[in-house]
Amino acid sequence: MKKELREKYINIRDNISHREEKNNLIYEKVINDKKVNEAQTILIYVSFRSEVDTSNLIKYFLKTKKVAVPKIENNTMNFYYINSLNDLTKGYFGILEPTTSKRIENFSQAICITPGLCFNNLGYRLGYGQGFYDKFLAKHQVYTIGLCYKECLININFQEDNDYPVNKVISD
Repeated sequence: MKKELREKYINIRDNISHREEKNNLIYEKVINDKKVNEAQTILIYVSFRSEVDTSNLIKYFLKTKKVAVPKIENNTMNFYYINSLNDLTKGYFGILEPTTSKRIENFSQAICITPGLCFNNLGYRLGYGQGFYDKFLAKHQVYTIGLCYKECLININFQEDNDYPVNKVISD
């Protein structure tokens, strides 16, 4: 079922109209979120392909918070602090990853903003199928916010035992 959902929602997401307007709406919701404003550190993905754009969020948070982005190392996702978008280079799967060496170890004051192809009404996310976020969330108890377009919010239970839901989904 997940394979079919992946194919369907990659196609839906690739064909989203009014993308810039939707990204701006999501941006406003994120920067005004209470939990986001309380956090000292933002763990945030670097948007790839047709994912909800995070470049403006990263630029905004770099002025006000500590920002860490994911890097895949030995099949594990770690987060590294960055000081600017210049601290990124193409890495795993062609996704921009940090070139810095300061890995985050303490997640107590952090929130994690995650991508997803789609999210269901219980907060479970469907990613690309590698399980990096689920493995990370299994290890670290961190408040999570998923970002997606409203066209990718679904009422289908696709989750499995090793899947972790996000605490909140923000969409346009």
